[in-house]
Amino acid sequence: MRNNNSNIPKYIAVNSTKEIKVIEINKIIYLESSGNYTIINLEAGNSITACKNIGHYEKLFNELDFLRIHNRFLINIAYLKSIFKDAGGQYCVLNEKLIVPISNRRFTYIKNYLHY
Repeated sequence: MRNNNSNIPKYIAVNSTKEIKVIEINKIIYLESSGNYTIINLEAGNSITACKNIGHYEKLFNELDFLRIHNRFLINIAYLKSIFKDAGGQYCVLNEKLIVPISNRRFTYIKNYLHY
C-alpha cells in the first residue's frame, strides 16, 4: 500500500502465522530474524511473527530509513537514540530503553551513515 503523495509505502500487509495484519511502517521499531520467520517489534510494545525471512524486509524497506545492523536485526533509524561500545561489543539504543547488538562488520557502516 502506498502513500498518495509518493511511491513510498505507508503500510505493509504482514502474513503472520494466524492472519494477515496491516501495519504502519513508521510504527516498526526493529525486526529480528528467527530462522525463516521475522519478529516485527512495534512501537506499542507488541510484536508480530511474520512468515517471511528478514532478507525479504531488508529489500522491501531498502528505500526507507531502515538499517541492517546485524545478521539478526534490521532497525528503523527513526527510533535510534545512540550507539555505544563496551567490553561486550557494540550496541544501539532504540526508543530510550531497547538495546540491540551491532555486528563488528556493520559498526563502521552505521557510524558513516550517521556521519560520525
